[in-house]
Amino acid sequence: MKNPSETQLSMLSARAHALMRPLAPLARGSDGTLCPQSREQFAALSRAILRRNRAVGASIVLLSPGGAQDVFCFGHARLSPRMPVTPDTCFRVASVSKLVLSFGALSLVESGLLSLDEDAGALLGYPLRNPHAPDVPVTLRMLLTHTASLRDEGTYGSRGMEEGCTLRELLENDENWLPQAPGTDFHYSNLGAGVAGVIMERAAGKPLDDILQERIFAPLSIRASYDPRRITPHEDIADGYAVRAFLPPRLRYDAAALSARPPQPFDPERDYLCAAGRMITDARGMGALLRLLGEQGDTAVLSGASLKLMRTDQSGLGGIAHAGRGLNVAFLPDVLPGRSLVGHQGVAYGMCAEMFVDLSSGAGVGIMINGVRLVRTPPLMRAGFDLLTLGFAALGSA
Repeated sequence: MKNPSETQLSMLSARAHALMRPLAPLARGSDGTLCPQSREQFAALSRAILRRNRAVGASIVLLSPGGAQDVFCFGHARLSPRMPVTPDTCFRVASVSKLVLSFGALSLVESGLLSLDEDAGALLGYPLRNPHAPDVPVTLRMLLTHTASLRDEGTYGSRGMEEGCTLRELLENDENWLPQAPGTDFHYSNLGAGVAGVIMERAAGKPLDDILQERIFAPLSIRASYDPRRITPHEDIADGYAVRAFLPPRLRYDAAALSARPPQPFDPERDYLCAAGRMITDARGMGALLRLLGEQGDTAVLSGASLKLMRTDQSGLGGIAHAGRGLNVAFLPDVLPGRSLVGHQGVAYGMCAEMFVDLSSGAGVGIMINGVRLVRTPPLMRAGFDLLTLGFAALGSA
């Protein structure tokens, strides 16, 4: 998710106000969850947004400030054969994976296995340097803030997707680097996220998913993985669909086929595609990750200081001139009245995900859609933003 400009924030705010106007306060029960009538009202409004955007299936998680969680399921997880979305359905959350990656990276930093501001290339076994600025080290902080001067517009989306390509090959190609020095400014890069994941693997000596399982997912007791083969039963994983106007949804993410792939040997040099967007989780997992993102104190997996740093604008820290965001955390200030939203959006293969919390209250909204018309309301997708607005409006009465 790219950083929003002031003009974009103003446009988002205007759209949010218009969407919130018809929503009456929603009553809650003694346990903090929405009462039946409120659930019906929220579901009807959500269903209208999803239908308008031709969504295939979706799961929405509302996390109240007190920790109560409401889950709403819509449509189909798979179209052939037809399978409904349930609270157990697992969705690929695309670039929301980068935010969760930062949880794992900070855990390794707390353990002394990584540093945010040392030369990250020391762990690769070869230089990690922008050829246009060879004297400037690239750090983990730069990789996690998209200020490392790496770019996806080179060969990452072509040669980088081919079997046999290595990370070193990509990093030694001038086309994959911006002309400005690392740390200078923000430029969103999936390749940069992939490099961060590989560096984590080198530091811990194990696959990225093992790191996240041990340090984040298992302690939180959630079902989540960057590898669909590790989600059981496999039938719980939603397919992903490209959706266009007037045309049937087209399968782009075949969960059954990906779950059946044979395991590959551990090789960090070929793992650079994993970190940027492959995480899968269900509604319970989304709720737990929302809660972690909004925590103000120490948790079972990260200290309060690390979480605060993750949500802090990194501009001026660790050799970064301008980032405009935290460690894989984007900001939506003043878009919704009285709320300070932090989080990330994910978009891939027609799928859309949102994971945002309000730091002023601890409320959070998680959205996972497995196929939707990707109409932009910059910098967010319209369906995701509209549901995000509706979700926080519903939580406003909590």
